[in-house]
Amino acid sequence: MVEKKEIEHLGDLVKVELKDPEKYIKQVEQIIHYFDRLDTVEFNSDDTLRREVDAENLRDDKYEPYGMSLIDHLNKDQNNFIRAPKMV
Repeated sequence: MVEKKEIEHLGDLVKVELKDPEKYIKQVEQIIHYFDRLDTVEFNSDDTLRREVDAENLRDDKYEPYGMSLIDHLNKDQNNFIRAPKMV
């Protein structure tokens, strides 16, 4: 079982202030449970892990110019840095 102090420690490691660490306990336990399930999967050969595609079956890369500059349409602050949305 994941404890509150472990969630707080993870928050400290990634330098994120968590206001309510208890609400992440169930999510982290679900992630750990999923990885435990993945560990039980057995592969009998490497063919299961890779999928080969012949070069003849790939599409041709084509250069298609874009009409306007994307940088000109982004939100920028006073120092001309691009402003990204806040992560929640």
